Amino acid sequence: MALFCVISFSITAQENRSYDGLGNNVANPEWGAAGTYFRTFTTAAYSDGISEPGGENRANPRTVSNALGSQETFLPNELGLSDFIWGWGQFIDHDINLNDDETSEPINIPVPGCDPMFDPACLGNKEIRMFRSISDPATGTDISNPRRHINEITSYIDASMVYGSDEDRANWLRTGVDGLMKVGANQSLPWNTIDGLFESAIDPNAPFMVVDGQILPDKFFVGGDVRVNEQPGLACFHTLLVREHNRQAVSIKDAHPGWNDEQIFQRARKVVSAIVQAITYEEFLPAIGVQLPTYSGYDTSVETSITNMFSAAGYRFGHTLVNGRLIRFEENGDDFQFGATDLRDGFFNPELLKDEGGISPFFRGMAAQEHQLVDPLIMNDLRNFLFGPPGSGGIDLLATNFNRARERGLTDYNSIRVALGLAPHATLADLTSDIELQSKLSTVYTDINDIDPWIGFMSEDHLPNAIIGEGLNELFLFQFGALRDGDRYYYENDPAFTQVEIDEIKNTKLSEVILRNTDIETLQEDVFTAVPRDELSIEFFPFSGVMNIDVTAYPNPVQKYFKIRIEARRPSMATLRIFDLNGILVQEKQIAMMRGVTEHDFELSDQLANGTYLISLESDAGKGSLKIIKGK
Repeated sequence: MALFCVISFSITAQENRSYDGLGNNVANPEWGAAGTYFRTFTTAAYSDGISEPGGENRANPRTVSNALGSQETFLPNELGLSDFIWGWGQFIDHDINLNDDETSEPINIPVPGCDPMFDPACLGNKEIRMFRSISDPATGTDISNPRRHINEITSYIDASMVYGSDEDRANWLRTGVDGLMKVGANQSLPWNTIDGLFESAIDPNAPFMVVDGQILPDKFFVGGDVRVNEQPGLACFHTLLVREHNRQAVSIKDAHPGWNDEQIFQRARKVVSAIVQAITYEEFLPAIGVQLPTYSGYDTSVETSITNMFSAAGYRFGHTLVNGRLIRFEENGDDFQFGATDLRDGFFNPELLKDEGGISPFFRGMAAQEHQLVDPLIMNDLRNFLFGPPGSGGIDLLATNFNRARERGLTDYNSIRVALGLAPHATLADLTSDIELQSKLSTVYTDINDIDPWIGFMSEDHLPNAIIGEGLNELFLFQFGALRDGDRYYYENDPAFTQVEIDEIKNTKLSEVILRNTDIETLQEDVFTAVPRDELSIEFFPFSGVMNIDVTAYPNPVQKYFKIRIEARRPSMATLRIFDLNGILVQEKQIAMMRGVTEHDFELSDQLANGTYLISLESDAGKGSLKIIKGK
């Protein structure tokens, strides 16, 4: 992606985002900024109209969870989409939305007596740990001033989960040299140590990283968002984007040797933010069926703050997608030497990535495994074992979803549909055509107008060519549309990018970012669609025999023009061929090899798509081969 670097303007003339999002909208500088209110569209549905949790006439959240949500068997989604949907979805959630717990305000969920997981001894006094969300203490004082909740990070899709939503965190994550970010050994995320390396002493000034009241190990990853260590798949995306930042920084320094650390860092940050936006809008959202109108430019009237209904209900749709087991693969398609990881064993276990092969095995697994169907069901690793065993820290994520919406003052699902401009459902049959689900819903909801928002979103029949229903689609169109159209720094509106650069960013695939920042050599172009690993791990050496000529290419990933370096024992004419993953010859050239080292300039055909290719070299002096990745 060298075009991102070879630009003629002065970096000092650029305007860069603030870390906390302030000032994005000049007329309304607090829109979308960290530390501001979630946006509300409906009347606050607190039981007292002020601050007390609503839903007081509804069934106990754990009772609803037991009746509707238990899942032990795999139910794949209807479009064959991969675990990258929920993986990237969670990563983006942590870019735009955080309302942490107020640990001084517990709101535990009573466990029904004799619950088989949480009260097997039938003691009748068990509770599921939960706290209310952080709110502004100046609100919740009377009917005219109901409780308001605070988004602790920026609402914008600005890669704040990589860089942080405040300058102190951002500065800790930087090396202060050549625009680079701190990393650990093997280009991992930095640990909470004085230099980011695991073996070094703990830095007492490292940014806060505790989530949900859990006590992390003494040493843990540090990132732009406090939730990095939650589960290993999430940490993989954080690691990937830090590597991409550093890759961009190296290229920028090469193109602009006179630029200082700040100039290089801010340019790389801008590019990475743009890549995150492009992947979200060009791959992730279309994959799940959300089709936004074509971008028509920045709109100063669009408020970008995350809505309460999106944060406390709708975007929690990812919880139903998650498999209870994270599979891992070797490059050749074999099961990973350490096996798969049960999600329950990965919670707050950052050393798993350090000790068991890093991020590549997880990405290979995510690309191969289909995610779960969008429905009211949640795998039991999340419904009973989230953050620990039942009774020992484990919580029910589904019950928590119900209670979260109630304590955040969200109204019922039909009222949310009306707020989104949709007609309310008259009957359960209007909500879902699934007869069995209708029956289950009727056991816990006596009134269609009393259904909890999360259940409503998850129960609706799916739209054609989508994994979600009408209500969720409308919410996503509204929220993601606002995040794009109301962002002055959205990459298609940013004068720091030329049109050629914008086009390249727009066409960047997540698979390309992975291939150029990991040791993965083979990956489908669209990682959001699952492809079994054994269908990708093709042995595509089209010749046999001993490989005794050393062949390398640089840069690799390659662009249109690159160099091939050959080291041979004697001079000879050779045939250099390029094959695609299917073993089809796509280019061929005769070259002369000298004894020792020979370098040749090479030009790839404009017709070749981005991806992985094999270069083979054959001569009477021997043979050699290498894999190259063609990128932007």
